[in-house]
Amino acid sequence: MQSQNEDIGYVAGGSSQFNGQLFHLLMEAPGPIALLRGRDGVCDVHNPQFQKLWGGANQSNLPMRQAWPHQERSGVFEMVEGVFDTGRPYHQYSYTSIAEWNDDGKAEQRYFDLVYSPYRNELGETIGVIIMGLDVTAKTNAHRQLAEQQLLFKDITDAAGTALWTVDTKGNIIFVNQTWLDWTGKPFKAHLGRGWIDFVVPEDRECVISSFLRDVNHKSQFHVDFRVLRKDKRLQWVAATGKPRYTINGEFAGYVGSCMDITERKKTEQLLRDSEERFRNIADSAPVLIWMTGTDKQITFVNKSWTEFAGINQLVGNIGHLHDDLLHPDDQALVVNSYIQAFEAHQEFYLEYRMRNRNDKYRWIGMKGIPRIGPDGIFEGYIGSGMDITEMKEHEQVKNDFIGMASHELKTPITSIKAYVQLLLTIYSKKTDDEFLLRSLSTVNKQINKLTRLITDLLDVSKMESGRLSLNSVEFDLHDLIKETVDEVQHTATQHDILYTPIGPLAVYADRDRIAQVITNFLTNAIKYSPDSDRVDVMVSTDTQAITIGVRDYGIGINPEEQAKIFNRFYRVEGRNEQTFSGFGIGLYVAAEIVRRHGGNVWVESEKGEGSVFYFTLPLYKDLTQD
Repeated sequence: MQSQNEDIGYVAGGSSQFNGQLFHLLMEAPGPIALLRGRDGVCDVHNPQFQKLWGGANQSNLPMRQAWPHQERSGVFEMVEGVFDTGRPYHQYSYTSIAEWNDDGKAEQRYFDLVYSPYRNELGETIGVIIMGLDVTAKTNAHRQLAEQQLLFKDITDAAGTALWTVDTKGNIIFVNQTWLDWTGKPFKAHLGRGWIDFVVPEDRECVISSFLRDVNHKSQFHVDFRVLRKDKRLQWVAATGKPRYTINGEFAGYVGSCMDITERKKTEQLLRDSEERFRNIADSAPVLIWMTGTDKQITFVNKSWTEFAGINQLVGNIGHLHDDLLHPDDQALVVNSYIQAFEAHQEFYLEYRMRNRNDKYRWIGMKGIPRIGPDGIFEGYIGSGMDITEMKEHEQVKNDFIGMASHELKTPITSIKAYVQLLLTIYSKKTDDEFLLRSLSTVNKQINKLTRLITDLLDVSKMESGRLSLNSVEFDLHDLIKETVDEVQHTATQHDILYTPIGPLAVYADRDRIAQVITNFLTNAIKYSPDSDRVDVMVSTDTQAITIGVRDYGIGINPEEQAKIFNRFYRVEGRNEQTFSGFGIGLYVAAEIVRRHGGNVWVESEKGEGSVFYFTLPLYKDLTQD
């Protein structure tokens, strides 16, 4: 046994007092253990863990100050002497030691809780001190990490611009962060329990408390908005949101939540409500029918004028596009289809149709719709307005009837005058001795032709407005028609050369006379508005769907802002030079309507001072050369 002790090297000369079993127990103990004899702490025995704890080689039979001189300033010697003198144990927590604890050559820092206990003999006299230690490295590291996490949590919560809080199972506040303290200007303790209620404005307290307690009792997530009186006496809107929290065992532990400053949002919402109220007041006072829709095409708002017109108390549910239940049966399909087409293309539209009023009478309505685009560029629906245009329609019908009647009455005498003038031209064209008479008759004949075209256009306008303009469509070769029309106009246009290069047979199914009328109108306009030029070009191109005819002049041109209006009825381009050209502005309107009724399109490309090109298209029928 003695040889074994010598191999270990930890037993002092007096170690024979210990039996071998006790000795091995001390040596194998997981924590450091040492027995110091007398007040000067002579080391009788210490295990390997203690040797690593205080450092040094085998220190048996040496007083502590001699055995471990490097511990002089650590205070451990005074603790040993104090325990010996008083006979009372002493605890030292988280003693730090760096050593090769795992015998792997790597130094490691560990923490120990040490107990210094008096060692007594059979008479109860203190004859030494026993030092025993427990490795608490894991616990100390865990506490340190927890402290660091708590410090980090405090830093994060204090830095947050949102007030954070927790409550216990009874709904009492147990924590608020620095943001809430900054808002209220009161210390932490003032908010604990139900103290936070004092900072809610009195008008909001009952709602907040009842909502808070109800949700806490049901352990459900809650949300409530209320006002807080800040330390600067300003009212601040906050949105409080809470979520139940549970222990690791699933037991309800209270709530964790936040209070967000929503003052600016509340101000914005109030401004929006004020704006909506102003809009509604303005809309309700307007004498027109105002409406709005969402992105689903359904009406979401109508003003007072609309409800009074239609005899409905309010907007009720989903009642169709543009209140299609109020539309005249003959107009319903056209209006709804036009509305849906414009809606899907996000385009402005204008429609005239009949709508039933509160007296169950149909009235003509002129309705305009404009897409609503939000600040982010997203389509939000439509806003529109309509007017009762029944009287205007009736006046327009009277006017159209008058124009039709007057034009028809003028046509008969004009036809007679033209016949006599042509007869006189035939008679006197063989005589060359009266040139003045021939020139006069030619001038009269030209003016009669202009007057005839004007009367024809007026009659066409009247027919279009009343829906009586019919098309007599047949299959024909467009090339032959263009050539005939060019030759006819060229006969009267002595100053201009009309150049047309055919590209082959072009089959169309249309009203031959009406298409000739369109081409004639384009040619005469080209000649009229290019007085300083001597050339007009006629161009034709095709694709798989349509034929495109263009008439180019090299005249005065048209400003971009005027180009979209020149096909309107009675529209004439304003300007000093344009006033010198005669006409009522109905020729292009008639031509455009004829093309549209054939399923084609009409447009113009022009630059001021550079001339213009007028285009129209017709659907392609088939190649006449095919069987």
